[in-house]
Amino acid sequence: AEAFGGAAFTLDNPIAADMAAMRPSLVPGLLAAARRNLDRGQAGVALFEIGRRYLAEGERPTLGLLLAGEARARHWRTGPAAGWDALDAKALALALIEAAGAPAPQLMGDALPGWLHPGRAARLCLGPKHTLAVVGELHPALTRGFQRPVVAAELWLDALPAPRGGRTRPAFAPPPLQPVIRDFAFLAPETLAAGALLRAVRGADKAAITEVELFDRFTGRGIPEGEVSLAVGVTFQPRERSFTDAELDALSSKVVAAAAALGARLRS
Repeated sequence: AEAFGGAAFTLDNPIAADMAAMRPSLVPGLLAAARRNLDRGQAGVALFEIGRRYLAEGERPTLGLLLAGEARARHWRTGPAAGWDALDAKALALALIEAAGAPAPQLMGDALPGWLHPGRAARLCLGPKHTLAVVGELHPALTRGFQRPVVAAELWLDALPAPRGGRTRPAFAPPPLQPVIRDFAFLAPETLAAGALLRAVRGADKAAITEVELFDRFTGRGIPEGEVSLAVGVTFQPRERSFTDAELDALSSKVVAAAAALGARLRS
C-alpha cells in the first residue's frame, strides 16, 4: 500500500499479516494476480476488477485493469512476441468511458500518482480538477521480475457524469435463439470501398441483421479486370421464433439488392 499512497485505514484483526492495509488502489491486487499467472506459465494476462478503494475521505468505487506479459504471441506472419504498452491501457479506458455515456475526456500529464511511470502515463479528465481515470505503464520499481512492461488503468466510477439526456444503456439480454450465418461473395468494382459494402448490407434489414464481417478479398485468376471479389459473412438473428426457409431467402435477397445498389453482384 505504501507504493500506492499509503493506507488510510488498517485492520486490527486481518485474515493474514500482509492483508492488514485497506487498499488505496485496486492495482496491487491485480499486479499480484498477474504475477501468479505468469509464474505458472501463462504467457500474457489481461485482468480487471470492480471494487472499492479506501481513502481518507471515504470509499471510492473503482474499476481497475492490468495488462502484463505478452499481448501477442510470436508467429511467422507477425514476428516476435510483443508486449502491452500504455496506449493499450488508454484505449481500454477510453472505450469504457464511452460505453458509460460520458463525454470524451482530455489527456493530462500532470498530477499523476507515483505508481505510474513518468512520461508514460496520463490522466483522462473532463477538466483540470475532474479526473475520470489514470492510465499508463507501472513504475519500474513495482515490476521487478516481470519480463515486459506492465500497464494498468483505474477508472473512478463515482467521477463519471450521468449519461447525457438521462439515458442509460439497456441491460444485456442475449436472444434465446441461435443466429443463422450466411456467406455471400460479391464481384464489385475495385473502386468500391469494402466498408461501404458492409454498411449497405448491414442496412438491408436492421432488425434481423446483427453483424456483417468481411472475411475475404481476392483479385486475380477468374476475376474480371477492374473488379474485386469481396466475401462477407452476414449474421441473421431471430427474436421470437426461428426463421423459416422463405424468410431466410427473403433476407438474402435484401442483402443482394443492397449490394447491387452499389454496383456489386453475386458471384456465380
